[in-house]
Order: sequence, then C-alpha cells, then structure tokens
Amino acid sequence: MTVAPLLLPAVDVAAGRAAQVVGDGPDDPAAVARDWLTQGAEWLHLVDLDLAFGRGDNAELLAGLVAALPVPVQLSGGVTDEDRLQRCLATGAARVVLSSAALRDPDWVLARSAELGPRLAVGVDVADGQVVARGSDARLGPLDGVLAPLAEAGCRAVLVADAGRDGTRRGADVDLFAGVLAQVDPDRTAVIASGGVAGPEDLTRLCALPGLAGVVLGSALYHGRIRLPDALRIAAAAGSEA
Repeated sequence: MTVAPLLLPAVDVAAGRAAQVVGDGPDDPAAVARDWLTQGAEWLHLVDLDLAFGRGDNAELLAGLVAALPVPVQLSGGVTDEDRLQRCLATGAARVVLSSAALRDPDWVLARSAELGPRLAVGVDVADGQVVARGSDARLGPLDGVLAPLAEAGCRAVLVADAGRDGTRRGADVDLFAGVLAQVDPDRTAVIASGGVAGPEDLTRLCALPGLAGVVLGSALYHGRIRLPDALRIAAAAGSEA
C-alpha cells in the first residue's frame, strides 16, 4: 500500500519570531508550532532564516524547540558546512536539510549523505531548470546533473524547492516535481516538494504524484488558502487511492 505524502508545516524563524504569521496573530515560534500540532501535524519544518541569509542565527531557540516538541522536526536554513551540520544534528532533529549552497562542495555533500542516511536531506533549489544557491547569483548545474550523483551516493532524501515560487502562492509546478521523481528511485530517495502551493487544488495534484514522500506547507497555510486539517485529509485520501 502506498503511504500518503507527509505534510510538514513550516515555521520560519527570524530575529526570534515566527516570520510568516499574518496580521496580529501570535508570532512566538513555540506557540505557532504548538498550534500546528493541535491541528494534526505529525512533523514540523523549522527554518533559521537569519542563518540562511547570513545575518546571525536562532540556534539556541531552535534547539530548545526541537527538544520540546513531541513530533519529529526537519531543521533547515543555512546548513552549508560541517560545523553547522554538527550543531544541527546535536539538537536531536530527526532530519537536517543541507542548504542548496552546500552543493558547491559536492564531494562533502555526497559523503555526508552516504554516512548519515535518513537523518540528512539535501536541499535542491531550482530555478529555470538550474540548481541555484538562493541569496546569490550562483548556479550549480542542471537539475538532472545534480540529482544523478545524489541518488547514486545513496542520498535518502532531497528537499526540492521551486525557488521562483517559494512563498508566492502562485501555484505549484507539478511537472517540476514529477520530473524529479522520474529521475530518482523514490523507494530509495525520498522526494519532498516545496514552493508555490496556492490551495487545495495544488495540494491534490501534488499528492497524486506517485512516490512523492512529502510536501512542505508555508504561505498557503498562514494566509488561510488551505487549513491544515483539510490538507491532511487530502494527503490521506491520496494514499488510500494509490
């Protein structure tokens, strides 16, 4: 039986606050995380935006959150080298996501992917068919050229982010994620999609992709385009129909 895609509500943290909260809602990251748990989240995607953009970090706060939360956490944001990776692993996060910029050192990424197995995901940010390091002008090669060695090295998870649509609610590029799934063995390398989800229709189309392991949900949740309980029902239905 096919497993339903896992949904991971995102909590992006900047200057100690939850950055995506809309309006006058509480922006304490712990409160936001607890709210997603109350609505049924089984995993959370925590992002250190300050570390990702080179303006400091929220390491202590995020470590405390990981320790306090009763669900697995996928920890992301600015993880580009061994020191940052080790600090993130030390939090006890179930999975740490290497920044796409880490692919500037592909030998290191491949080695750590092989060694850490399911505790590591490689972020693959895509724009116009090219893998990019967001926050810079760096292009790291065509998508298929990056995916092939990751799969061959035994990378257990890739977080594929549509860099042009992330946070925009412009609609998910389902063809992009279908293409990724066609280039890897989803039984060996979990593919997690991020970027562009605008509402239930987008999520339904994504969840229908055979082999998709998960979807990160951010802006659509915070702007009320989709409710998490409804999103969870969509994912569960896709799993039962497969």
